[in-house]
Amino acid sequence: MPELITHTMKSAPRITLNADIFSIDQIPAAMDNMGWKVAPQLMRHWFSGKPAKGFTEATKNTYMTGSAINIPLQHVNDSIVKMEWALRYKPVQKGFVKLKENWASKKGCEELRKQLVKNNGILRHYKDVREIDAFTVVNSTKIGDYLWGLGETIDDYFGALGKANLKVAPQGYQDKFQGKDVFITEAIGFYIKDSYDFFGDEFLGIWNKRGILSKKQAFQYMNAYELKKWKLLYDMGMQWTVPVYNKDFRQWQQIRNTGIDFIVFSDILWMPPLSGDRIVKL
Repeated sequence: MPELITHTMKSAPRITLNADIFSIDQIPAAMDNMGWKVAPQLMRHWFSGKPAKGFTEATKNTYMTGSAINIPLQHVNDSIVKMEWALRYKPVQKGFVKLKENWASKKGCEELRKQLVKNNGILRHYKDVREIDAFTVVNSTKIGDYLWGLGETIDDYFGALGKANLKVAPQGYQDKFQGKDVFITEAIGFYIKDSYDFFGDEFLGIWNKRGILSKKQAFQYMNAYELKKWKLLYDMGMQWTVPVYNKDFRQWQQIRNTGIDFIVFSDILWMPPLSGDRIVKL
């Protein structure tokens, strides 16, 4: 452990204090220590970007709502997040059930018609998720504990994504059925899209080299921290623990010239549609 040696005047005895420095680039290792798998990979990917390249509000909005095929590859990661992993967590499970049952809603059918016009009546099985996001997606829902009133659970999903978008893209073709235009659904694909950036002053938890404090511990820490009760923090074993905010990562980008914001795409989970959605009236 590093040592800090200090004294107030020449005649005074030197005082030696143990100091354990914690910086935000150690958070992925802390995540590893807690057994998290995906969150540390995403954060390491962010730290690996050099030179630093942060989104602006305009670029983030364009990449999240515009044509995905125009997102530069340096700002895309589609290899880390897997739907098999994501579906272990309640926020994703709830969004998946909702979207699976309602993707062909009125809003979904409106988007479906638009995509069929762009694709000459056939929605193909694109291999590139950016093409899927641009040409065949028809509906989406927001996922994250905040949406379902459960409160954010501190786990690998919370550390990796927290709040994201679950999207659905059907595969099939336009046809006639009983004299009416319909869409014949061959398969539906589900995937997650999110922006990995550090806008604003969002609070990201209280961290040390071992991991993140629980909600109860964080409440105790902030009470002592705000009142400058350093002895109490020491007694609770929290003296090497620090609150982390989005702005800390922005400052890291500015000072270290590393850290690149990017759009996260999961892989695609393909499955058959529900029986009632095999033939969708247009």
